[in-house]
Amino acid sequence: MDATDQRSNELSAKKIALQETFKMHTAENGFSYEEWINPVAGSFYESYKQDLAEIDNEMAPEITYQS
Repeated sequence: MDATDQRSNELSAKKIALQETFKMHTAENGFSYEEWINPVAGSFYESYKQDLAEIDNEMAPEITYQS
C-alpha cells in the first residue's frame, strides 16, 4: 500500500467516525433543520460541517481548469 492509499483510508475512517458522531448527536438531540441551514457559531452543526468540508476537500479537491 502506498502513501496515497494509506491517506485515503485514513480520511475514509475519519469521515465514517464523523458521521457516527452526527448519528449519535441526532439520536440524542433530534435533528434541527434550522440549525443545519444556519448553524450558531461554536455549535455542533457548525463544527460538523467544517470538519466534513475539510475531509471532502482533501478527498476530492476542487477541479481547476487551465486556459
